[in-house]
This record gives sequence, C-alpha cells and structure tokens, in this order.
Amino acid sequence: MAVRISGIIIAVSFVFALFSGNMTALSEAAVSGCSRAVTLTMSLIGMMCLWSGVMRCAEKLGFLDRLSAVMSPVLKPLFPEAWKSGRGIPEISAAITANILGVGNAATPLATAAMKSLSDGKSDTATDDMITFTVLGTAFPCAVPTTIISLRAAAGSRTPLDILPTVWICSVCLSVFAAVLSRTLAFSGASAKRKKRRTGDL
Repeated sequence: MAVRISGIIIAVSFVFALFSGNMTALSEAAVSGCSRAVTLTMSLIGMMCLWSGVMRCAEKLGFLDRLSAVMSPVLKPLFPEAWKSGRGIPEISAAITANILGVGNAATPLATAAMKSLSDGKSDTATDDMITFTVLGTAFPCAVPTTIISLRAAAGSRTPLDILPTVWICSVCLSVFAAVLSRTLAFSGASAKRKKRRTGDL
C-alpha cells in the first residue's frame, strides 16, 4: 500500500511539473530530498545505536527492573498480557519514561525494543498490549515538550514555556482517554472470542 501511494504521489508530481514547466525544480527537489533522506537515516541509525547501548547498560545494572517496579501500579492494568508473561515490561517502562521526560531521541529506539519484546517474534499480528502501547506512545504526558519549545523559541517567542500547563492538561486527558478506549476495546474483543469458543464458532 505504501509503495502504491508513493508511486501515485510521484506520478502526480511529474505530471504537474510537466504541464507547469517546472521539471528543473522537480529534479532539484528529487536530488535534495534524497540527500536529506540519507542524512536523516544516518542520524537515526546513530541515535538508535546510542540509546540501544544505554538501554543495554541500564538493563545490566538492574535499573530497568527497578523502574518497572516503580511503575507497576500503572503498567499492570495497561499491559496485562505482558505483565503475566514478563516480556517487554522493562522496555515499556524505559520508553514511557523517555516520553515523559521529553527525550524523543531516546523514545524511538526504546519503543522499537519494547514492540519487539511484546511480539516475541511469534506473529505478525499486533496484540492488545502492542496496540495499547502504540496509542499511548503518541499520547503519553510529556513533562518538557522540547520540540514545541524549540520551535516557539526559534519563531521568536519571548515566553516559549508558557504553554506547559495547557500541554500537561491536554496530554493527561488524551492519555487517559486513549488508555480507557484501548483497554475497553481489548476487553470487548476478548469477551467476543470467549463467547465464540463457548458456542463452538471459533
């Protein structure tokens, strides 16, 4: 699907550039876009290597286990399957902590490691815990939204931090709503499967 969408975008861009006489601009944009893509890819690879190493050190030192214990009252009801199996909880704790602290560069590789642990390499279908983690990853409260603050400062804002109370309130409300909705759908889906098993339809 992604390949088809990309192909359509490229074809439409080519047609518009051809009829508007902007083929030179299209060529320049293609070259610069490829250059930026390579630069971004290399920076992401370096970032993931760095934070993956940090996470491995934290795991060896027992920091992730202690972090999981501290966050257990929140993680246990949100990720019941992972909590029972013991897979992915340390990685989830680290990723959520990175999101709360606003360290986006660390959250990406940590979240990737968490998803890998949750899948356990057994299926290409997302589990309920994986869906919940993905939803919360985009909605979890952030103590210091560094990206937004940097953008406001770059735009000339004299008080780039004055949005923090609003960001905190919105992110908390959104994360609570996302968690409740995700777990409700997971529970209803599990109930439907149990009902089918009892009736012999599954």
